[in-house]
Amino acid sequence: KQSSVKVSAGDRQEDSAHAALLTLQAELRPLEKHAGANEKISQQRRDLWKAESQFAVLEEAAQRRQLSAQEKSLLAHKDETLEYKRQLAALGDKVTYQERLNALAQQADKFAQQQRAKRAAIDAKSRGLTDRQAEREATEQRLKEQYGDNPLALNNVMSEQKKTWAAEDQLRGNWMAGLKSGWSEWEESATDSMSQVKSAATQTFDGIAQNMA
Repeated sequence: KQSSVKVSAGDRQEDSAHAALLTLQAELRPLEKHAGANEKISQQRRDLWKAESQFAVLEEAAQRRQLSAQEKSLLAHKDETLEYKRQLAALGDKVTYQERLNALAQQADKFAQQQRAKRAAIDAKSRGLTDRQAEREATEQRLKEQYGDNPLALNNVMSEQKKTWAAEDQLRGNWMAGLKSGWSEWEESATDSMSQVKSAATQTFDGIAQNMA
């Protein structure tokens, strides 16, 4: 019975560090090649590079020491393992690329919605509406863009938004009423004060005239 080969802790640590180094080197090459491009590396592609590095380390280790039964088994299935991982990497790259396209499409849609809302505000102001009215039209346009595919949700958000506007209008109306009331009271007070000043001046003038007579 053959005794199993045991790999020392030092050899394992060295092999692990070497594999990590090769993996990072493999990852760095495409990053340098596509520097500045909006490309992302799929996790499956990273897994492939890691597996290739591990097999490279095992093959190198086989030249300087005996491999364990587990290591020999891994090397024996190298080709099949790497082939599956290459297929996974290809699919992973496609998924990552499509996710990137979807994210860009969402950003483009959001930007377009913002621009349409701005144009709605500009159009409202060109029709002589106030800034507040123009802003509200822009908000309505934005909500229609965002919830247009769901009429029920659109009705709900529009209803809540109009309630908020009504509360703002009521508060503004109360504030304006208070301001007008305060202005009227001040005007009445000022009128009374002027009347009192006029009366005092008249009395003073009459007194002076009598003294001079």
